Amino acid sequence: MSASSRQLTGGFQAYMVEQLPFAKLQRYKDRTQMAYDDGEHVKEVFAYFGLAYYEAGVLEAGLAIALMQISFLSHVRDQYLADGGKSFDRTQYEAEFDRFMESQHAQTLGNLIKRVSAMPELSDYIKERLRDAKRRRDFLSHHYFRERAVEFSNRTGRDKMIAELHNDGDIFLEIERDLYVELAPIREKLGMDGEKFQKYLAQFYAAHGVEYLTD
Repeated sequence: MSASSRQLTGGFQAYMVEQLPFAKLQRYKDRTQMAYDDGEHVKEVFAYFGLAYYEAGVLEAGLAIALMQISFLSHVRDQYLADGGKSFDRTQYEAEFDRFMESQHAQTLGNLIKRVSAMPELSDYIKERLRDAKRRRDFLSHHYFRERAVEFSNRTGRDKMIAELHNDGDIFLEIERDLYVELAPIREKLGMDGEKFQKYLAQFYAAHGVEYLTD
């Protein structure tokens, strides 16, 4: 996944959550009203697989954002309060922020989950769901089409695969949303409510030439 794809998060998830159900339903209606085309049906399975895998990438980006809040920004805040801001240097801060985020986006999903799971700020429930998400993402990456070879060979099986992949994508996005909600106390501590936090991220991504969509 490209760096820009992995960096899209926040308001973009909300946009996807609002738009995807309608788009998927519309595609389903269109398909049921058209003569069946075996080749198009195969393409649709691939499209849903790509979408589910992309949505796993959205979760991955959400983990990077979570670490930025828990680790980097919280440390900056604590240091600022400790000396009344005397040692704060904006140029140095911005450079360190960029390096931190670039480092997170270079990590694998497994490493990000391992680091987030060590954070006491998050519940055991969300940590277990993140581990489940990794297992499912890994299954999609390495085993899915081999395990679904029989289903992929016929129309009924492909319909089941589409429903399964649709559900996988929804689960990835749901976990990312729950992770964002659990971090609300951290953002409040940082003095960054929802709108301020979205603007903060938008400025960072704009500085790196990445379009950041807000709702």
